[in-house]
Amino acid sequence: MLPAVVLALAAAGTLRAEKLPSEFKAAFERKFWVGRTYAVVMQPGVATTSIYGVKGDSTNAHYSVDVVDGNWRTSEGLLDFDQTAADFLDLGEVVELASMSYKDNRVDLRMVSVEAKKVTRGSGFGKSTKREPVATNFKFFFPVPKSQVMTAADAPMAIDYVESYLKAFPSEAQARTYAAQLIAGGARPRSPAPARASAQAPAAPASTSKKEIKVGMTPLEVLDTLGRPQKELTFQNTTRWTYTDLTVIFENGKVKEVKF
Repeated sequence: MLPAVVLALAAAGTLRAEKLPSEFKAAFERKFWVGRTYAVVMQPGVATTSIYGVKGDSTNAHYSVDVVDGNWRTSEGLLDFDQTAADFLDLGEVVELASMSYKDNRVDLRMVSVEAKKVTRGSGFGKSTKREPVATNFKFFFPVPKSQVMTAADAPMAIDYVESYLKAFPSEAQARTYAAQLIAGGARPRSPAPARASAQAPAAPASTSKKEIKVGMTPLEVLDTLGRPQKELTFQNTTRWTYTDLTVIFENGKVKEVKF
């Protein structure tokens, strides 16, 4: 009787493993790969917490959320220990894929912030605030029936579903460039506003631009000064923004050189 039970359990385990077969994983991981994927937060307000945990005694803590039917909610799993939000992710924030796992028709992506956030601990005289990296574990439940076995053909749908929250890029520089454009576009009114648009155009003389654009500035800071570029070219970790009278060259998400 025991061998039959063992065989039944083994068969059940095989069926569960087939929920996300290797062909699906291979296709999905062309876009999302641990240590080589950065993402731009597309949905602001998702909870996050310090990687050091509520008490500051951890190194890999995270806030877990379930993304179901396109909406997120706090996870309530048995292994979700750090469900105390220290802050919330901002629109355009850049995060890095730190770990990934598959469970049935679902993928878990643990995203760690590239830039630290303010975290407050304690109260009264023992209260302290400092900047720390934060992490959120996104559990993406794919919008398919539980009985469906996903294949490589479903990978584009799965990637689109994840990218509604986390727009993926192969480098931090590309993610930062996209984030700056996203924030600049989101800050503009939906209806045309000629006066504001003209104010954002790079109408200042070259001497002013040269003075204001400095090495080390972020894409967002350049956008605030010059507005959107007329042309953009990205190759690996280098991006060139071309304006009427100058070209701004970014490397790893920071201004490296300004050419006139």
